[in-house]
Amino acid sequence: MKLLFTDLDGTLLNREKKISSENLKAIERASRQGNITIISTGRSLSSARPYIEELASVQEHCYAVTYNGGLIYDCISRKVIYKKTIPLPYVKYIFHQAEKFQIHCQTYEDGYVLAPKDREELQEYASHTSMPVRIVTDPPAVLTKEPFKVLTSCLYDKELHQAYRRSLEEWAKDKISLFFSSEYYLEHVPLGVSKGNAIDILCQILEVPKENTFAAGDAENDIAMLKAAYKGIAMANGTKEVKKAADYVTKSDNEHGGIAEIIKNFIEN
Repeated sequence: MKLLFTDLDGTLLNREKKISSENLKAIERASRQGNITIISTGRSLSSARPYIEELASVQEHCYAVTYNGGLIYDCISRKVIYKKTIPLPYVKYIFHQAEKFQIHCQTYEDGYVLAPKDREELQEYASHTSMPVRIVTDPPAVLTKEPFKVLTSCLYDKELHQAYRRSLEEWAKDKISLFFSSEYYLEHVPLGVSKGNAIDILCQILEVPKENTFAAGDAENDIAMLKAAYKGIAMANGTKEVKKAADYVTKSDNEHGGIAEIIKNFIEN
């Protein structure tokens, strides 16, 4: 059995946010040979669910890594098999710091995005992920349980976002992990949580040797996954940093069957 861990946006999905028939057929072929293609995304479980169900329809076994590794889900039995959350005092501190920099900040509960203001960044995110939104004055105060992650977004000032990130780094060292999942999104997740750590967890659960793992991605939050897998594969449309960290770069991008190329070259052979 081989495991292929694939990011969603910019990797498995095209610009229309769909899995192409070429990629889906390749995933189905790989499954018939006893292999598993696993979604590994920064998205929430609810946002990833349509794609989870699509992969579950063509695979006997199906798993998904969501919230950048904060939650691992068995798509067939519909059970959570691993989760790790951020303590509420940390969430409160992050929101306070983001407010100082006047940067959009949001978190998640029960399938909703929680944010203090209806900003352009929130509208862009909701459109991108198809998630419902709740506007609340103080999101950390209304949370009834610890969230899987916090996300900040800044559409027009990358330098400001970087300055915000630097302001958190000393405090975050023994509390949370920080990394960008796109040019605009900064992920705040529980300490040690990553897509790479999720590979280790699933390999233990499924009793699959690391030599049988492959990972594909395009952004900074995918680098840990590419390094953890036996073969890390960057998409042709990936960032320079991702390509540098990879063992292989696809010839096809996410618009032209990049995942199908990976399955043909690494999973089926």
